[in-house]
Amino acid sequence: MMTTGYISSFTLWNAPRTGVGRLQTELATATKEIATGRYADVGATLGGGVAEAFGLRRQSALLAALTQSNTAAQHRLDTSQAALKEIQAAADQTLKEMASLPADKRAAAVAASARTRLAALTAALNTSADGQAVFGGTDSGRPPLTAYDGVPTSAAKSAVQQAFSDYFHFAPGDSAAAGVSASSLKSFIEGPVADLFTASNWAGTWSEASDRTIDSQISLTETVTTSASANAEPFRKLAMAYVVASAIGLPSFSNEAQEAATGKVMELLSQGSSGLTAMQADLGRSQSRITDANERMTKQSALLTGQIHDLESVDPAEAKSRVDAITTQMQMSYGLTAQLRSLSLINFLS
Repeated sequence: MMTTGYISSFTLWNAPRTGVGRLQTELATATKEIATGRYADVGATLGGGVAEAFGLRRQSALLAALTQSNTAAQHRLDTSQAALKEIQAAADQTLKEMASLPADKRAAAVAASARTRLAALTAALNTSADGQAVFGGTDSGRPPLTAYDGVPTSAAKSAVQQAFSDYFHFAPGDSAAAGVSASSLKSFIEGPVADLFTASNWAGTWSEASDRTIDSQISLTETVTTSASANAEPFRKLAMAYVVASAIGLPSFSNEAQEAATGKVMELLSQGSSGLTAMQADLGRSQSRITDANERMTKQSALLTGQIHDLESVDPAEAKSRVDAITTQMQMSYGLTAQLRSLSLINFLS
């Protein structure tokens, strides 16, 4: 038995439109892939291979983060090196000035410059980079030192004056200093004064820095020291030299006592300068290792980028062909819909 089927004009009008939504989605996907050069849905496209792609991207992001942190560490090291050179130049200049003078003229000649250089030492050790005190150690949120001659009187200055008064029973600059023997002044410098500059007393009266320096991870497998502490021995020796030269009234002592004191000052300056050279060498090695690490990570990042590209990138020509094909299909669909809309029984009635 033969049957006759039928279809309404409404169904015919809407048939081409049922695929338009899908075509529009495919067109948006293909257009996005052309713009980004990457699969629009990496997970759906790669399937199980997406884990590899995500792993590569994690490694790439870690290398980028390390490179960025290395920039901050390098800046901190550069700033530290500049401050160390400034401190060392001042120490060497003071030593040079003293060495060029007769022994009995040194105390009076360097008293004023030593006071200025003590202030400069404090300022240099309070240097900051990106808002962090570079000589604060791990406690880098504040300047480590207080100005010796500041107002109110600093703890360091009070300690020096108290030690002097306790030992000699008169104040610095008093005329009674002329009767102090060279051996007595030397004993004072090597005893009570030196005690003020030991690591423990320095931390209590001079510095708020941490003894611990900053260690930075500079690559996937390397960690280096990227800071120095104001508590380091070379700084304490230089501060002691400047204090002895400027803060205990050396010109008031006898020539023999002055010679003993200035000899100790020159010894401290020399030792401090040598210590600064070693510190600069240590930080310089860290700078070199950061530079090498950055070069390696740049190559590693390039390799990872290539592997990610191989996994996730689309063929621009193929994507363009899909866009053209989808556009053609949509145009045909719209045209067919328009033609079907024009169909009507009225057109066939006479």
